[in-house]
Amino acid sequence: MPPTTSSEDDWANWGDPHALSTLNLPAPPSVLSTSASFTSSVACASPISSVASENVPGLYTIDLSLPPAQRYVKVAQDFKHIIEDLVNIFDELLDSVGLPKKMFHLIARCILRKLYSKEQTEELKGIGKATGVPMYLLVAYNVLLDLFMGCTSGGVMVKEGREREGRMMHFRTLDWGMPALRKAVVLLEFRNGADGEVIARSINYVGFVGTLTGVRKGLSVSLNFRPYHNDDGSKWANVKFYSHLLFVLLAWRPSICAHLRDLIIPTGKDLEKRRVEIKKEEDKRSDKRPSKYKYAHGSLADIGRDFPSIPTTAAYLTFSDGSQTLILEKDRVTAKPLLSSSFIAVTNHDTSYEPPSIPTSSLDSTTSASQAHAAHAKAHQIGTDMDVLVDESMERKGCVTSAWEEHCNSGKTMDGDTWTPSVELEKLKEWLLKYPVVNEQTHFVAVMDPTEGVFRWVRAYEEGEIENEDEEDWSDMSA
Repeated sequence: MPPTTSSEDDWANWGDPHALSTLNLPAPPSVLSTSASFTSSVACASPISSVASENVPGLYTIDLSLPPAQRYVKVAQDFKHIIEDLVNIFDELLDSVGLPKKMFHLIARCILRKLYSKEQTEELKGIGKATGVPMYLLVAYNVLLDLFMGCTSGGVMVKEGREREGRMMHFRTLDWGMPALRKAVVLLEFRNGADGEVIARSINYVGFVGTLTGVRKGLSVSLNFRPYHNDDGSKWANVKFYSHLLFVLLAWRPSICAHLRDLIIPTGKDLEKRRVEIKKEEDKRSDKRPSKYKYAHGSLADIGRDFPSIPTTAAYLTFSDGSQTLILEKDRVTAKPLLSSSFIAVTNHDTSYEPPSIPTSSLDSTTSASQAHAAHAKAHQIGTDMDVLVDESMERKGCVTSAWEEHCNSGKTMDGDTWTPSVELEKLKEWLLKYPVVNEQTHFVAVMDPTEGVFRWVRAYEEGEIENEDEEDWSDMSA
């Protein structure tokens, strides 16, 4: 399917919105029923661009009923010139971390032959055949893409127009210092058959078959980079952590993005099993009406209970079901959970480094919390400016958090004597368009609606489109 473009009004409801449903999920016992107490009034600059000036990525359909090697052929062919540049993209990445390029390519050709999932490996083979890109580069792309990304994710209660009940929406920005990949951002909708109903949706990079940002009815997910892991002063903890990364590279374990994909998109075996079940159901009925697609995805409670113990790299994971939003500060086999039904946000630092309460004018890169966090991250530096990343992380989270606090304090969310904290979608867009929430390295910003399983808004950015011309003024405001 060729890419399609849409007006903002059309795009605001990309998908198939119908009657709303409220899941009313009780928090699992292991989940904290609170969001981080992070009080910050870091001043945000004016919106970088107006909501009306949208740049929407191309939309492609991925037919899950096809053999895996055929699913991504169309999008791979259309973006062949981008995928062919993976050699240069990885050379840039290797330069940034100070690793020798020739040695990497030699070793990678020998060991990076497949992914843990046979189905996803077949998808990569199809992409490689359509583009001529070596398999080892596609494998490296899929197991290393989640490294060094600065992102902002979270959930907020949104109430539109005359709606009596609000619903949590999942906001997300993705920042990465790889400008060539800006042109590879696409929107994907996954169907069970060319004309089948949409099972899930994601915004992704062409050639990447895991999930960084995705949504289906009842759940949305996103991943943020975490610059360190727990107990990194222990040699044994480091051995176990980096051994896991090696196991992923060798295809002995799935990557964290493969785990997220499994929460959103059913595997081929699951689809085939369901197709058999549907056929039996239809054969028993006299009306022969087609059965709707059903798949037993995990709930937010299941994720909060089961996901922390799954071996993964360190990351910040955000999940929302439309009623609540769960954030996991994920380590290898543990996680710190944070839960909210009103507002919660995460960038690229742990909440333990945030002071519980500080004056509104004092949260910047000179605070003791920020300094401690930067020192911790810098100890893990491998040729990259991790200390800069976490300083910016504090600022990005402070900006969006202070916007929510100011909105609540303004009294605009008061409904008689009942306190109902919520925000309109257009106001949320304004918050997300402010600097530094979006910045020079932002590839896209999106809002997902897990209640309906749709993207309510996506805005992509070209290289150089965001220039912080008022950086000096902004710094003065936040000082």
